[in-house]
Amino acid sequence: MSELMMKPGVSLGNYPQRPEQALDDLEAVIRHWGGRLRKRLGHKRSSPRAIARKVNRHDEQLQGCSDAYFDGVIEELRWQLHHRGLQGKLVIDSFAVIREAAARTLGKRHYDVQLYGGWLMINGMLAEMQTGEGKTLTTTLPSCSAALSGIPVHVITANDYLAQRDCEILEPLYRRLGLSASWVIDGMTPQQCQKAYQADIVHTTNKQIAFDYLRDRIEMGEDTGDLRLQYRQIQNQLEPGLGSKLLLRGLCFAIVDEADSVLIDEANTPLIITRTIPNEDSAETYSDALYLASSLVVGEDYRSNEKQRSVDLTVSGEDNLELRISNLPKLWRNKRKRESLVKQALAAGLFYKRDRDYLVQDEKVQIIDQSTGRLMPDRSWEQGLQQMIEAKEGCLISEQRESIARISYQRFFSRYLRLGGTSGTLGEVADELHQAYDLQVRKVAANRPSKRKMAGVKIYRDIHEKKAALIKRIRELDRSGRPRPILIGTCSVEESEQTSAWLEDADIRHRVLNARQDQQEAEIIAIAGKMGAVTVATNMAGRGTDIALGAGVEDLGGLHVISLNLNDSQRLDRQIFGRCARQGDSGSAESILSLSDPALENCRGSTMLRLLSRLCGQGNSVSGWLCLPILRLAQRRHESQQTKVRKALMKQDKHLRRVLAFSGRFE
Repeated sequence: MSELMMKPGVSLGNYPQRPEQALDDLEAVIRHWGGRLRKRLGHKRSSPRAIARKVNRHDEQLQGCSDAYFDGVIEELRWQLHHRGLQGKLVIDSFAVIREAAARTLGKRHYDVQLYGGWLMINGMLAEMQTGEGKTLTTTLPSCSAALSGIPVHVITANDYLAQRDCEILEPLYRRLGLSASWVIDGMTPQQCQKAYQADIVHTTNKQIAFDYLRDRIEMGEDTGDLRLQYRQIQNQLEPGLGSKLLLRGLCFAIVDEADSVLIDEANTPLIITRTIPNEDSAETYSDALYLASSLVVGEDYRSNEKQRSVDLTVSGEDNLELRISNLPKLWRNKRKRESLVKQALAAGLFYKRDRDYLVQDEKVQIIDQSTGRLMPDRSWEQGLQQMIEAKEGCLISEQRESIARISYQRFFSRYLRLGGTSGTLGEVADELHQAYDLQVRKVAANRPSKRKMAGVKIYRDIHEKKAALIKRIRELDRSGRPRPILIGTCSVEESEQTSAWLEDADIRHRVLNARQDQQEAEIIAIAGKMGAVTVATNMAGRGTDIALGAGVEDLGGLHVISLNLNDSQRLDRQIFGRCARQGDSGSAESILSLSDPALENCRGSTMLRLLSRLCGQGNSVSGWLCLPILRLAQRRHESQQTKVRKALMKQDKHLRRVLAFSGRFE
């Protein structure tokens, strides 16, 4: 895609986006490897050292110059970028100018390794940068360079808190460069969103922008011609409020922060816009379904699959249901209907747990994002599952919803003319990112060598011994009289609150950060690095939090992280350990586990469990080198299963694309 073709204009119209490409398998393979070869050759020509040397050479001319002279440099750069596009030398010049502007406004000057990370992103690649290496500042290099050339830029991250925070922090830099910036988050009106999307750089979330794009598709209907779109945009400028109601200015250039969380972990979540419809079933119907489900016996009347969260009734189960419906309303005479309701009731009880999969707040069931530990108040389960869980929890039954538009993340992000991004944990999913999004992953060296000390893994026989080991470890870290700050990582709201109860019993002061405390996140994180602070947190992946060390903490060894459970993915484990020892600071981490942890549920057999229990002994732990391979096996199995699910969704998406193309419809 030519750099001059990445902005609204005559060539691409007022709503640029990459057109759908219906390639056969051979064409897709040729395109895949051709693109990979071109990017690899370009990578060899532009090494980290070469990029830094070129920027530094230009940067020397800017340091110490007057503000008036610097203003002239910015205007000349803007003119050149507008007319010549993101050409190699101009990008180097732009990086030097942005670096100098950041030093003058934010008091921060980009490191050489950040220059390379920015170069990767502006060339449509993903930069793997270790946690704490300043990814937020790095993204200003590609975002400001593109914005100076007139390209609308979307900086996409995992949650509203980070989108607004980053925009506010970087606003002085944007303003110094003559750029406008805004954020778009949940709760804003369509008019507010439309105005915000007119800014040069927009900070938002993957969920928000994908849904806003779907809203634009609904507004467009089947009329997606460039001339029609251009007419509507001009009409809106002449008569605001009477013309176009489109929110975005197209899908030109996006930079995705925490790219693996957004592009991989969220890939299984369908993006669906729905409308409310009356409930076909009453609250009594859901209650009856739960009662009937409770009367069935696992193994005899039904079989369950925990991995797929599915339930199948046996012949005996179907017969037992038929015997129990004599006193129930007429709808229960319908065999397909009653079995569907009962299977949903069984699934609601077996697979969806309170304080793990959802919270109950203000008598409403709110889903918890499993990859970030955050609430998703605007999402609900489909096909009556939401209402069944509400009935299980005794909440008011909400109305059902039907789909009017849907898209997958893989399909949405593939429509950007250019896509770049960064994260600290991309290596494990590099092949999948390349296959699904045609994105190359390049590793960026740390600015300073890491000082993180890994204390290893200790595994205890049961949860009681694990609790005792945790309390003992906290006491050990506190003996000096100058206690180090401790971050305790957990996998769910339930586990974090259980851990909090342990600490309360031991009279250890602490703070809890989970889905219930989302609003207090900034306050809790602000004190988590101070001397003596103990913080219990759910999954920190995608939070983008930088725990600043308090006075004297560096001399004591920095922040100490204790993980109490293995996550479904080793990437998420690396995220929690990455909260310490950032930017050359001191820090340490360890894992305290037990044989009863959920991480072992999918791989432990009775023989294996007996063997490990004997190795543990009363009050003794097993060294991680002995048991860790077993735990990693469980993680690899889960990751492999999730990869298969995503590949299946990709195939389904391709099939849907062909069907829609044949029918002439876009979505």
